[in-house]
Amino acid sequence: MTPLDLAAVFAAGLLGSAHCVGMCGGFVVWLGAGARREGAARQAAYFGGKTATYALFGALAGAFGASLADLFGAFGGVVSVGLGAAMVGLGLGLCGVGWARGTAPGGRLAARLSSVIARLLASPRRGALVALGMVNGLLPCGLVYGMLAVAATTGGAATGALTMAVFGLGTVPALALTGVLGGRLRPTSRRRMQQLAGVLVVAIGVLTVARGASALTPGPAAAHHGVEVCLPTP
Repeated sequence: MTPLDLAAVFAAGLLGSAHCVGMCGGFVVWLGAGARREGAARQAAYFGGKTATYALFGALAGAFGASLADLFGAFGGVVSVGLGAAMVGLGLGLCGVGWARGTAPGGRLAARLSSVIARLLASPRRGALVALGMVNGLLPCGLVYGMLAVAATTGGAATGALTMAVFGLGTVPALALTGVLGGRLRPTSRRRMQQLAGVLVVAIGVLTVARGASALTPGPAAAHHGVEVCLPTP
């Protein structure tokens, strides 16, 4: 991952966090209640747990993508094209186009996690806030799926974890601000920011498709000597 790629991932998290406000803004408002320093500490524990879950899944996605590249060898570009196409579809969904328009996928998972979240909210322990963030990171979200597809193209577990950790940090500012302001961002503004995040995901997907396609197109040297083409690393 180049610094520019990571900047795009951070920007997607920053803009997409407007969507997160609608899903878990109530948590951060509750966590930020009371004394400012205590509220900030509670939010930090929550955000740390959530980012840890993102990083863990990013590591798994990066390792999975690298395994596919090793397995398919010269056809690794096909994997990259497929993941890029998935990013485009997910990004369009965030813009309100395609399968993600309307009901979010994974509703059953969210229902099963709700009882766990309720117990964690009732716990007075600080560790429960970290666990709450980790569980919250499991909630179904099209933007997270898109970023996991990005992580899968990074070539390894470490870079995949870094990608998702940067994304997780990108979601913090808007959510932390929500905890201070009490969720005053208008729904129309949240929707527009989510759409901008969707555009970024589409752009990253198109770039990934282009990189995969270029890997499938042998150069002059490859035509005569045979060059192995692997899954490109952004």
